[in-house]
Parts: sequence; C-alpha cells; structure tokens
Amino acid sequence: MAESQPIIILRKKVAGHAGHHGGAWKVAYADFVTALMALFIVLWLMGANDDVKHAVARAPLHTSGQRSTERIKRRAVCLRAGTAVFPARKARSRPS
Repeated sequence: MAESQPIIILRKKVAGHAGHHGGAWKVAYADFVTALMALFIVLWLMGANDDVKHAVARAPLHTSGQRSTERIKRRAVCLRAGTAVFPARKARSRPS
C-alpha cells in the first residue's frame, strides 16, 4: 500500500494598506468649515436689518418650498404691524 502524502496548503499573505492613518485632518477640516459657516451666518445676521432678523428668528427650521417663504414674509409683516405673529389656524377635516 502506498503511503499517503499530507496535503500542503500554502497561504499567501496579501499586503494590504498600511493601516488607518492620515484621516484626522478631514475631521479637523470639517470642524473648521462648520465653525466658519456659523461665523458668517452670525456676521450676516448682525448686519441685517431688524425685519430680516425677526423673520429669520421666527422661521421654522424645516422650511421647504414656496408656502414657507410666504409664511416668513407674512410673519415679518405681522411683526412690523404689531399684530399676532402666529395667527389662529383653520380647522382641517380629516378623511375617514
């Protein structure tokens, strides 16, 4: 009977990247850009007139589309006139 030879498995080590390094500058840069954007917004608001300041302060954070822009303008007009900023809403009928 012939002797069985052992099975030899060769595994090659694949040289990958040198590891995770050099990415910290991206986080620092993103923080810097965010701070710079906030600075410019504050400077812009400081230079704006009072009507714009009030309109921006009262604007909802989730504005979208034409209807939101009209609401902001209407609120700015209400602020100038001294009337209620948030008028009573109409009751909506819900579908059954």
